[in-house]
Amino acid sequence: MKNVILYVRVSTDEQAGRGYSLRDQEQKLLNYCQNNNFNVLHIFREDYSAKTFKRPEFKKLLEYCKKNKKDIHQMIFIKWDRFSRNTAESYQMIGVFNELAIQVNAIEQPLDLTIPEQGLMLAVYLSMPEVENHRRSLNVISGMRRAFKEGRYVGYAPKGYDNGKDAIKKPLLIPNEDAKYIQEAFELMATGNYRRNEILYKLKAKGFNSSKTAFAKVLDNHLYYGGVFIKAYKEEKETIVEGIHEPIITKALFDKVQQVMYNRKRGNQKVPKAHNENFPLKGFLLCPVCNKQMRASTSKGRTQYYSYYHCVSPCKGRYTSDEVHDMVNAFLSDINFDKQFQELYFEIIKEKLTEETKQKALGAKHYENLNSIEDKLIKLQDLYIDGDMDKAGYESAKQRYENIRAELKSKEASSEDSKKLVELYKTATEKFVAIDYQYDNSDLEHKRRIIGSIFEKNIQFENKKVRTTSLNPILNEIASINRGLRAKKKKDLTKNLVKSLMVEQRGVVSNYFNSDLRLLQKK
Repeated sequence: MKNVILYVRVSTDEQAGRGYSLRDQEQKLLNYCQNNNFNVLHIFREDYSAKTFKRPEFKKLLEYCKKNKKDIHQMIFIKWDRFSRNTAESYQMIGVFNELAIQVNAIEQPLDLTIPEQGLMLAVYLSMPEVENHRRSLNVISGMRRAFKEGRYVGYAPKGYDNGKDAIKKPLLIPNEDAKYIQEAFELMATGNYRRNEILYKLKAKGFNSSKTAFAKVLDNHLYYGGVFIKAYKEEKETIVEGIHEPIITKALFDKVQQVMYNRKRGNQKVPKAHNENFPLKGFLLCPVCNKQMRASTSKGRTQYYSYYHCVSPCKGRYTSDEVHDMVNAFLSDINFDKQFQELYFEIIKEKLTEETKQKALGAKHYENLNSIEDKLIKLQDLYIDGDMDKAGYESAKQRYENIRAELKSKEASSEDSKKLVELYKTATEKFVAIDYQYDNSDLEHKRRIIGSIFEKNIQFENKKVRTTSLNPILNEIASINRGLRAKKKKDLTKNLVKSLMVEQRGVVSNYFNSDLRLLQKK
């Protein structure tokens, strides 16, 4: 009676897609052994890919064979692809078993390897699974690249997203609860005032979970602004296409972060040091004399310590932290919204936006045109499939109709954007109510974020006042209107009064809607 060991193997995708199972293989092998009067010493069960022999259970099998080689006559399995899908490694492993005087064989593809001609069949049995593996790999690569080109990311979801499905059950990235941390990470890095690890520690304190290595990949991932990066492949160059998933940040914010990190790598921008609670404006102030960035430090007097923002030699400009902080607080009071004023101000904004939305409203004719284009595209496809149109003519006509459809769709998007602006302005203007109080009662991080969002460049000051040359134009107008309102009694505030003051300030009512909204979105 021969002593044998059995080896059964299945990979997860084979079991799900092809109906293989360990139990089925094992039963077939046991029946074979019973019919041939074989004694089964041990059964090794594997749930692992056969691309290599670095499989947990196969390693145990090999160790078992080395220890019990005198008692084992054969190792048997169902087919040769259960043994391996790598031709070169298969021959080497068969050599190992030959040295142990143990025969290896497949019951459904039996071979007598003492016969030279049987070696040809062995080569066929071993190479077929490898070719199949290679073909499957190429199909996977092709399918993934096709999905990427359509803007559909099919890999493992990065931080801030979950892998989900769309309406047609295809893969789609869906923002999760970490999305807010990702957005904050980009906003903090864009200020240029924080180190990457410093940002990570801040986010971890709020509940974000990530390693340093994983977080390092976050800030240069195109997926967060809606881009899908496609690697170079054969003759195709690497490219970035617009994704169909919901972005977490804007492309402008992503580009700004890349510039900050690039400047640091090239040495054009120093990595910021940890900030001091006593100097929330450090890194924001420019010297009014030499226009260089000011430093901050504390010196000891006879009886107490004194804090200063100061310039370096040869300018040596120096200002106490108290007087600089008072200047900034006075400025914030200028752009501060009174609640009643904010409500009237927003009503005017809402009227203007509503008027613009009505002007952009799409009529029935627009949707008739869009449906007509959709019908033409379907008929065009039918003509091409039926052979009534050649490929060149089909591609040309298809491109023309798709361009028209894209233009009609863009009008719909523009109309929807106008509606969303109403809520955007409401949320943004509400955040400027009591901005000076918010600043005074914020921690260091939020103070710096408030200042960084208000000033497009560094803060400049002279004659104990903050200069507004680097200020967002919208806030400049707000400060001017506020000064006009201070001369009026609160009970006299009306929509017409606020509107008249806005008109006086260089036509701000019309200019407002063409201004940069970045500040309001960031606040």
